[in-house]
Amino acid sequence: MSETDNRIPLASPAVFISADWSKDPRKRSVHVADLGQRRIWRPEDGRWDLGTVLELARCLARRGPVLVGLDLVLGVPSGYWAQVREHPPWHGVESPVGWLRLLDPSSDFFATVKEPAAWRVDRPFFHVPAGKGGLGSFQGRVQGGLLRRVDQLVGAKPMFAVSGIPGTVGSGTRDLWMELIPRLKDDRDFAVWPFEGELQTLLATRRIVLAETYPGLAYAAAVAGGLPTHRLIVSKTQGPARELACDLLKRAPWVQEAGVDLGDLAPARADEDAFDSHLTAVAVLRCAIEGLPLCDPSWIDEKDEGAILLAGPVDPARPAKRLEERTSGKSAAATSTQGRLDLLQPSRRSRSRRPRTEPGAGRERRDYPCPVP
Repeated sequence: MSETDNRIPLASPAVFISADWSKDPRKRSVHVADLGQRRIWRPEDGRWDLGTVLELARCLARRGPVLVGLDLVLGVPSGYWAQVREHPPWHGVESPVGWLRLLDPSSDFFATVKEPAAWRVDRPFFHVPAGKGGLGSFQGRVQGGLLRRVDQLVGAKPMFAVSGIPGTVGSGTRDLWMELIPRLKDDRDFAVWPFEGELQTLLATRRIVLAETYPGLAYAAAVAGGLPTHRLIVSKTQGPARELACDLLKRAPWVQEAGVDLGDLAPARADEDAFDSHLTAVAVLRCAIEGLPLCDPSWIDEKDEGAILLAGPVDPARPAKRLEERTSGKSAAATSTQGRLDLLQPSRRSRSRRPRTEPGAGRERRDYPCPVP
């Protein structure tokens, strides 16, 4: 048998599950991208947690490998990781996944620290105090701060900040970690990318792979004329901005030319959480259609900081552009992007894709039952 015969065949995801996370289960949203059928659908509303997301993934894995994108942090800043590996109970731990297995979900590790002086490597989650310098007082507790390289570029908040400033992700990350820890057993049926191997290899061997997403990278990947591109800032809390982005998505040449069924956009228009999960699902579907890698190797750090899907198709290092929210008048979609982002010019890749042939493809659809009994 040759050396090639011993290699594990690579695999691509057949299905992508996009989960927009929050501390409040009622604010979590899930969309599914069927990459082969080129369609997006939304399971029935429910109180999503990691268990129900994995249950959905196992059901869909009958069709092929499933990639699960979670809108929260799975890696840690390199400066913090250096402190973790020097802390006696965790001395020399090799990866964030191995480190999480050592944590107790009921321990003080997950308690909220309110004073910078009380912050420790084993008490990292904190509330940002009011007043100037509140956030910086915690950032200074770690060499290099509490932001990963990609976080600094995209303007994300520190992963351990749970409250006190707008846009914190710490509470959702903390809740997910507490759910994840008991499931990190040797016989589990899922892997965590990129800490446990390359994406295609993990999809071939585990069938279900968890990965980190960031909606701020998905918006441009969904609506831009061509990829790679820069980030697009969308004021997702504002209804007119969501409406405009959804209108641009429906008109995008790549959607029309590839025969994509976007599913029902009404929830995305009405709710910022559904907006994030829907556009992230669309962005991953587009990369699959156009044959683009879901993450450029230069943005992958399998040792500590991890990786975010769509970093590459949307370059975090390029200056972002803003989607203006002038929605009055018939030409709002056109005028709002003039001089801002080349949204509606078809990419060279999409011109070569198959035309839409299925009846009703590309229309909003509403009736997709949840496949989980």
